[in-house]
Amino acid sequence: MNAPGTSDLNPLTIRLADAGLVLTPFVPEDAPDLLDLALESAAEIRPWMRWTDSIAGLDGALTMISEWERQWFSEEGFTFGARDAASGRMVGGGSLNQFNRKNAFANLAYWVRTGERGRGIAPRLARMLSRFGFEHLGLNRVEILMEPANTASLRVAEKAGAVREGLLRHRILNRGEPRTAVVFSLIPSDLGLGTEAGGSVKPAG
Repeated sequence: MNAPGTSDLNPLTIRLADAGLVLTPFVPEDAPDLLDLALESAAEIRPWMRWTDSIAGLDGALTMISEWERQWFSEEGFTFGARDAASGRMVGGGSLNQFNRKNAFANLAYWVRTGERGRGIAPRLARMLSRFGFEHLGLNRVEILMEPANTASLRVAEKAGAVREGLLRHRILNRGEPRTAVVFSLIPSDLGLGTEAGGSVKPAG
């Protein structure tokens, strides 16, 4: 895995674009849009994602973005906001986190604004972030874990082309409670990539 935090992973220069979506790392200026998304989508996102618990106002959104920035530079996670390429509206986001560096895999999370569901945004987002992980972080595998009751996330993983591998007991914690998780995976060949990762992130602009 390439060392996060080096010049080619500078969050101020990274811009991923494909299929009408633009993904960029969160910056403090994104706080109003993140708050708007979180408030609109709390009922759908909050049961599965703890980060929404702390976003009830602008200060909470700024604190969350600061934590994501800290994770980026400490190599713990890479979180992106997703915007519609035409309108610039924030439509969702996602993250690669929980890295297993010895075996070069990570966890993938994603979320979509309630009013933007049904447009195929989440599967595109999942594939874009996975490709980023394979090409620029040197990952061999991306895992997607969700509780069986999270049927929307299950459908996203399937539409993204991920392979369902089974159930893992007490695999995840949700607000301190151990939960069974469905595990899906993506590997480079699922996205038409070779087995060897590598490359560089293109600067924004």
